[in-house]
Amino acid sequence: MKKIFLCIFIISLDYGLFANNLLQQAKEAQKNGDDKKAVELFYKSAKVDNSAEAIYELGRFFYEGKIVKQNFDKAKSFFEQSASLGFIEAQYALGIFYFNKKNPYHSHKKAYNIFLELAQKENHAPSQNRVGMYLAFGIGIDKDYKEAVKWFEKSANNGYVTGQCHLALMYASGKGVFPNLGRARVIAQKGYEEKNPVCINVWDTFKLDNYESDKGFKFFTK
Repeated sequence: MKKIFLCIFIISLDYGLFANNLLQQAKEAQKNGDDKKAVELFYKSAKVDNSAEAIYELGRFFYEGKIVKQNFDKAKSFFEQSASLGFIEAQYALGIFYFNKKNPYHSHKKAYNIFLELAQKENHAPSQNRVGMYLAFGIGIDKDYKEAVKWFEKSANNGYVTGQCHLALMYASGKGVFPNLGRARVIAQKGYEEKNPVCINVWDTFKLDNYESDKGFKFFTK
């Protein structure tokens, strides 16, 4: 009986290592620019161990039309399958999927609800930034600058650079907060140095080079 149990344990362990190895091989192929091999391995990983990450990656390939022909139906199916397995990146990808006006499933309402749920329940910084964008720019909903600032602050303090850039925009433009270009400079500095396009736009539009940093402002990020 002990021998049977040991054999089952070893087989199970080998199976798990094999499945995990497939995923790692797929990611390595992707890293090396061999997307064709990556797709094949992601398919195998998805089939062998129902890997949420592999399924998500397949969704990305069909969404972007890389190596495979772009297919929004398949992308949606893969994203939903991965999201149902609890993979947060797939849940966020579904939000981006519905946000995209170029696909027939476009729905700002569905996208916003996905981002809001991730922002609230998962403290997901990219989603917090997206919620802020909806509120700041009035994307399918009424503008609410003060509420937008709150979400940009959450995203920024979670270390999301684009969230920091949008928060800098709010301070530079005085929307939802008193205008403070010195504070905007502090917040946008990192993103500007990293060449984030949002921060570059804020920096150049408001000429933040001309303002002294707000030295009394403590900007804590993870």
